[in-house]
Amino acid sequence: MNSRQRNGAIRIQRAGWLTLAVAFPLMMLVSAGAYFGRPDLPTTGLIRPTAAPSTTVSPPAALPALPAGIFVDYDLQDRSAGPSGSSDGSPTVVTTVPGATTTTANDTTTTTSSTATTTAAPAGTTTTTVAPPAVTTTTTTTTTTTTVATPAPDGGALRLWDTAWQIAAKANQGAMQEYVDRIAAAGGTGGQNLTGFWFSVVNINQDINTANGFGHQFGSFDSPNTAYLDDVERLIGMASQRGLRVGIVVAWDGPNQYAVEHGKLTAGNAYQYGSTIASRWTRPDFGGRNAIDSWVMGGDTTDDCCGGEHGDVWAEVVRGIKDAQAANGFSGPKILLHTAPGQHLNYIGASWLDAHAPQTGHCADTGTAVQWMQELHNAGATIWGNGEARYEGITWSCNGNSPISPQQVLDDVIAMKNLGTMGNFVYGFDPRWNASTPGSVGLSASGPSAGLQRILDEPGLIKPR
Repeated sequence: MNSRQRNGAIRIQRAGWLTLAVAFPLMMLVSAGAYFGRPDLPTTGLIRPTAAPSTTVSPPAALPALPAGIFVDYDLQDRSAGPSGSSDGSPTVVTTVPGATTTTANDTTTTTSSTATTTAAPAGTTTTTVAPPAVTTTTTTTTTTTTVATPAPDGGALRLWDTAWQIAAKANQGAMQEYVDRIAAAGGTGGQNLTGFWFSVVNINQDINTANGFGHQFGSFDSPNTAYLDDVERLIGMASQRGLRVGIVVAWDGPNQYAVEHGKLTAGNAYQYGSTIASRWTRPDFGGRNAIDSWVMGGDTTDDCCGGEHGDVWAEVVRGIKDAQAANGFSGPKILLHTAPGQHLNYIGASWLDAHAPQTGHCADTGTAVQWMQELHNAGATIWGNGEARYEGITWSCNGNSPISPQQVLDDVIAMKNLGTMGNFVYGFDPRWNASTPGSVGLSASGPSAGLQRILDEPGLIKPR
């Protein structure tokens, strides 16, 4: 090898080493970058996973305000699928209600307390503790005013009474017993019957010292005849034994109440009279006292209007009755007022009066009777019932001299019941109220008059006693 060849070989050898010296560090640098990764990217281990290139996440846009109690948990560090996250990386929404059990969007049960909300989730998921919002409690008080119309007792069915005004003044014991027995036996197809009857102790329209069926005279209101009062007591006892009740009209105050001067009932003797009759008929040893349903003031007087000129008399009678009852340890009977037709608004609000039982009378048709009773109700009065409507068979010129028919008396009772403002109706058979043998007038062993029977048979109209 000549010197030229030797020098060329040396130059080639040097170039190789130089190339190797330069290339080797470069290769090491490239390998290190591949091994350790870019220093500007986060790593989670020694071996970088072969994942898709990382994408820089922009801050989320502002969201609209959420309702109170709704919290959004944005986990920007880990959006991978898992038990506590959604597969699409959407945020987990937690609704908290203090003191309740909350369900997250992925059905994880959250138990909330009054101070914090803790979400129990499997390991590896995000647990969020959210303080509940302040709870504001608003209390609303509502006041309800209810106006209730006075209902008719027992679903509207009425207690039915008969009229026997003069039985105490005219009947003897046999006639009394016959009447009581036949009234007690009268009944309807549905078991309806009469509760009892009304009668007057004495009728001022006649000479009060005409003897009764027992031959006894009444005497005077200042000093009633004891024998006469005993006869009345017999009648009350008979009614009690048959399960009947009575309304006692203390004195029938009619248009001729002063025709017999010694028969006057005045404010001066009214208290003693009321005390006398109540002391006898409510005494503890009289078993019939419980048959007394009511004490009835008033009557047919046409002068007792415009505030009631006889109010002081009735007030004193009632005071005497109540004092006597109290002394006997007895209570229960109502104090009622019976008026002449058209005077139904008398004594409203009177302190001595419990309830009204006005007379609509024998010339008032059904419509007029309804109007008057409605006026009484609208005036704020407590209504016991209609104390006297058209009597069956009565024949007056105001009705064209035609007798009131069975259908007309039935219509009157139905109309009173339909008003829904009362619980009683006092029926009358015209020839009976003034008879000395009332049990044989419009009543018989086979049954009552046609009108009374229709009333008793009408479904839902009359209740059994």
